[in-house]
Amino acid sequence: MKRISAFFTVFIMAIACTVLFAKPPQMGGGKHMHHMQIPPASGEMLHIANEVVSAINHQNAAELNKLLAPDAVYLDEDGHAPPARAWVHKLTMGKEHMTISSTHSQMWGDAGWVSFDYTLKQDYKGKPLTLLGTADFVCRNENGKWQIQMVHGALKQTVAAFAK
Repeated sequence: MKRISAFFTVFIMAIACTVLFAKPPQMGGGKHMHHMQIPPASGEMLHIANEVVSAINHQNAAELNKLLAPDAVYLDEDGHAPPARAWVHKLTMGKEHMTISSTHSQMWGDAGWVSFDYTLKQDYKGKPLTLLGTADFVCRNENGKWQIQMVHGALKQTVAAFAK
C-alpha cells in the first residue's frame, strides 16, 4: 500500500512541476505566434472581393464606384485618407491586372469585412511592375444592397530589422 502512495505522490509532483514550469504561449510575432483561425471568405463578402477585382481588371471605374457607399473612405498604409473615388481612378486608369489569394471574412447581420492578399501587375513608366499587398474592406448592407464603407490598402514591405 505504501508503494502505491509513494508512486502516486511522485506522479502528482511530476504533473504539478509540468504545469508550474510550462512555458506560456508567445504573444509576440514570429512563426510560433498563435493565431485565431478565421475562415476563408465566402458568400457576399467573397462576391464583393471578386467584383472589385473584376472591375479593376476590366478598368471599369463606373462598376467600382457603384460598389462604394456614398460616404466611403480609403485609408492607406501611411495614415492618409484620400477620397475613395481617387483610389478608384488610380486603379482603373491603366492596364492593371489583379489576382487575389488568402481571403478571409466575417459578417454580422448587415455588416461585414473581407480581406485578401493581392498581386497587382501594371506598367510604370513603360516598365512592368508587380506590387504585392493586402486589401481590406468593411461593408454594410443598406436596403438589400451591399456597399463598401471603408477600404484599406497596404503594400507588402520588408523591414530590414525584422527580415530573417
